[in-house]
Formats: sequence, structure tokens, C-alpha cells
Amino acid sequence: MGWYGCRAPMDVGVGGRTDDPPAMSTLRHLPIMAALLLGLAGCYKDDIDLAALTNNPFDADYSGPAVFSLDTIYVEQVLGPPNFYRQVVQFKVNASLFLASASYQVEVHDLVEGTRTLVGQVPAGSHTLRFYRLEYLPGQEVCLELRLTNNNAFGRPETICGTWP
Repeated sequence: MGWYGCRAPMDVGVGGRTDDPPAMSTLRHLPIMAALLLGLAGCYKDDIDLAALTNNPFDADYSGPAVFSLDTIYVEQVLGPPNFYRQVVQFKVNASLFLASASYQVEVHDLVEGTRTLVGQVPAGSHTLRFYRLEYLPGQEVCLELRLTNNNAFGRPETICGTWP
């Protein structure tokens, strides 16, 4: 008797199936091995200590060096009509402290007048900002509380003070 219409038995392959050659069985298990490898590679991660993340000047809990520095205080005439004079407090932002390039404004709280306003860079991209005051006296100390802001979040407040002679 012969093997009419029947298949001859094959050796059992790597995958345990009798109808696949060993190479096919290995290919079938390749995705499973890759997934296992990726899963094991991600098992150990360093824990992130959120309390230690205080190096972003846009966060209220920033604990690094000063972000703002007073540049100058002067009085300028604005030609109208009507003509008027205003005091200019010019300050700089130390953008080298930023973790990445960012657009921002600065909230200025005038501690003498009690007002709050947002100011932008003059000119744009320069990291130089100006705050204007209409009420001023020669020799009066001006103190401003400044905070970086973007996307409705505010950074740590810092105070700068200066006097226009």
C-alpha cells in the first residue's frame, strides 16, 4: 500500500505545528517576541519628583535666579493732541532662563498706584518691556511686581524698584 492522497508525516517544526517549516513558525512568533521586548524595555522608569521641578520661570513655584532686571526710568513727552508727559519704567526679561522659546507677556502690578496691567515686548522679540505711568513725582521710588504670563498661567512674582531723579 502506498500513500495515495495522504500527506506524509513531517517532523514537528519549531512552532509545534506539523505543517509549517521552522522558518515560517519563527516568523509567526516574531511580533509576539517584539511586543514582549518592548514591554520589558519600558518596565523600569525613574520616578519623577514633581516637587523638584522648579526650574521653569513660567511656573508660580519657580525657584531659580531673577527673571527681571530694571533697565532705566525716564520721562517722555507724547505729542497729541493733547500733549502729555509720562514716566517710562523699562525692564528686561532674562530669556536665557526659559526652558524653550516661548511667547509671553508680563503682568505689571504697580505697587504705588495699585493697578495691574499686561505689557508686551518693545520691539517684539527683544525681551525689553516698558511700563508707562501718568502719575509720577521726581525722586519718588517706583516699585513694580512683575510676573511672566502665557496661556493664562502666571509665574512667580518678582519686585523691581527704581527712582527717577
